[in-house]
Amino acid sequence: MYSRDAQDKFVELRAQGWTLPHIATELHVSKRTLVDWNREFAADVKSMRALELELLKEKFLASREEDLNRLARLKKDVDDELSGRTLKFLPIEKLFRLSLDLGQQIQDAQQNTEEEPPLTTGVASANGQAANGPKSNH
Repeated sequence: MYSRDAQDKFVELRAQGWTLPHIATELHVSKRTLVDWNREFAADVKSMRALELELLKEKFLASREEDLNRLARLKKDVDDELSGRTLKFLPIEKLFRLSLDLGQQIQDAQQNTEEEPPLTTGVASANGQAANGPKSNH
């Protein structure tokens, strides 16, 4: 007769995906006994696998959340640095590209939160009027 500790260790190893021959070598138990245990403790193995999978998911999500928090802090640092700099030395092509990119981000954010028509980007057209904006009679 085998101890309950040996059976518990079997359930643990089987839940981790170990094969019966590997478990037999590790626990010094015959393969025939392990086949019987495999049937007898199938529900326990399944439960432990589900528990281990849940723990792995939680660990992954925590790691992902830590990465997102780190990236958010880094972005805030970059944004803080950028906010203290003047744009007057930025070439016009880069300013124009920045304006277009920011306008697109505003539209994307609006669509994701309100599902309403997007705001105009505020980018001036060739005739000096805001794109898609009302024409003024100045």
